[in-house]
Amino acid sequence: METRNFEISALRTLRDGFLYLLIAVIVGVVAALAGLLSIIAAIVFKAAAPHGPFAGVVGAVAFLLVLSLVAVGMALYAIFGKIRPGMRQLSEIDRGFHISYTGTTLMLVGFAILVLGLIVLAAVFAAAGSSPEAHRGTVVSGLILTLGVLLIGGVIAWIGNILTFVVSAFTLHSRYQNSLYVAAGILFILNIALFLVGFSGILSLVGYILMYIALGDTINKLSTAAPTPAQD
Repeated sequence: METRNFEISALRTLRDGFLYLLIAVIVGVVAALAGLLSIIAAIVFKAAAPHGPFAGVVGAVAFLLVLSLVAVGMALYAIFGKIRPGMRQLSEIDRGFHISYTGTTLMLVGFAILVLGLIVLAAVFAAAGSSPEAHRGTVVSGLILTLGVLLIGGVIAWIGNILTFVVSAFTLHSRYQNSLYVAAGILFILNIALFLVGFSGILSLVGYILMYIALGDTINKLSTAAPTPAQD
């Protein structure tokens, strides 16, 4: 019984992670739409604006940045504060989930490398601004280094994303036999394919919804299932 309670707790943690991901995506979409509409409104009604359209655009961009930071923060918390612990707990019950837990580790490493790349990029621009002529060679080398670091970080995070979401969806189906997990896994795969051609987002959102629903169904079944009788 204790094992079942531990498993239910792990699934609830995982489900919370997908809920936070859903909210993060919605906030991100709202940020993009609100920012775009605010910029359009500022331009359209520039004649009525006392300070011209620039103030409206600045306000719209600031609003967009705030909501975007909120969305990114929620997504990071969902992955590393909920999904990662949930996968770790499930891997203690079924070793098949260990690869997905490893995926969250790769995502963490990839994001850390991406942040390092952005820091290097900022340093390169600072060097270029201080003395463009004297540091031209350094700037070019720095840009090449930055692109390399960003590429490595992106690839590692991308592989981690596949292990965390695609592989976990099929592993969950293998253990709990809910077809919604398979549907979510397929959507995650299609979303990756769309990402490669420059389109991504909506399929992942639907995948998160399916994972949230499927996890809720699995939790209900485990919670209401009769305990296995102890053997003499």
